Amino acid sequence: MAYAANVIRGDDPSTTKLYGERTAKTSCQYLLPHVTKSAKILDVGCGPGIITADLAKIASDGSTIGVDNSEGIIKQASTSFPDVPNLKYQVGDATNLKDFADNSFDIVHAHQLLVHISNPVPVLKEFYRVCKPGGIIAVRESSPSVVLFLKPDLPGIRQYWDRAMAMMPKIGAQTQAGIDLEKWAKEAFGTDGEKLVYTKTPVWNAGHTERVTGPAAAHAIQYGMATQEEMDQWAEAWKEWDAAEDHEWVFEAGEILCRKGI
Repeated sequence: MAYAANVIRGDDPSTTKLYGERTAKTSCQYLLPHVTKSAKILDVGCGPGIITADLAKIASDGSTIGVDNSEGIIKQASTSFPDVPNLKYQVGDATNLKDFADNSFDIVHAHQLLVHISNPVPVLKEFYRVCKPGGIIAVRESSPSVVLFLKPDLPGIRQYWDRAMAMMPKIGAQTQAGIDLEKWAKEAFGTDGEKLVYTKTPVWNAGHTERVTGPAAAHAIQYGMATQEEMDQWAEAWKEWDAAEDHEWVFEAGEILCRKGI
């Protein structure tokens, strides 16, 4: 797992900035029609918790729990939404949701979690275990190797991203997560009694300036991703991208909705 290798820290500001613009509307629109007011929801790999809080507001008569393996990000999330009384966050491991009993949740949700996990099928099996019969498992994953659109399309960004894609498998990450999601889900859930819907959508991304500057860049250099000179060149490219009007960076994403058999 990328986080286990300590190459990517869940509570690193360079990481949380990338996740900070994600909302339920932008990141799990495919799920929202299925969220009832009384739903009991588990959001796994919740990060700073913005999507989690949005889901809790929709399920205002239910309860929502956000789980992440980073103590730092859970502390941040726990103090960020004081106006949402039916919401809580706790440290947990997606590969072993031991704090939760079988058949506990109406909805088990994850957004761009499996991309960071070397063996996603056991994680999906845990989602299935804690989901109630008749409940929904909803997962959205990007395929970061499939860049649909980059504007402005700068050589420095392309070089940086090619290097990142070469490094990701070495730290246990999945560059084809959105593409492989349906295959993983079928292996984890089987075909007896549940309905599986798979769709593809674009996912818009924030720039990576913070990943090629400061402590994150120093860590990547130490890990062998690049030289300092290369990092400096990539940082200039990302700064130019950030300053450009109407900049866009779009990946392909896959989404699944599975209703657990009764």
